[in-house]
Amino acid sequence: MAIKFKGDDLESGLVEWVKSNIKESHKISYDLGKFFFTVSISTIGVVATLEKLDNNSEFDSPMIVSLISLFTAMLISIDLARPKELKITGESDLQIVYHDKIRKVTWRILFWFSAWLAGSVLGGYAAVFT
Repeated sequence: MAIKFKGDDLESGLVEWVKSNIKESHKISYDLGKFFFTVSISTIGVVATLEKLDNNSEFDSPMIVSLISLFTAMLISIDLARPKELKITGESDLQIVYHDKIRKVTWRILFWFSAWLAGSVLGGYAAVFT
């Protein structure tokens, strides 16, 4: 026996799915923020340890820029984990709200990754080669 859906059933199911995704979207951002915060702090620890293990450890400009970049990544991850208030009214288009939320989270993730990668590469360079 096959289940036959009508157009109204599919539409109401899709609307409910989008509503639940919008309601749960803050959890995704929160979990990513916690994970990225852990990665940022751990990377700062690894870079500082590598610098400390060097016999002539001094904070030169690549190390300072690295730590600033990793600190920026840490702040971005805190911003990701911070709860955001969605303003949804009866006239809001849920699809636009959903895509806007996803776009904002995606940009924050890209900014975090850029800052983290720059800090990691510079920190590794400063700890090993300078």
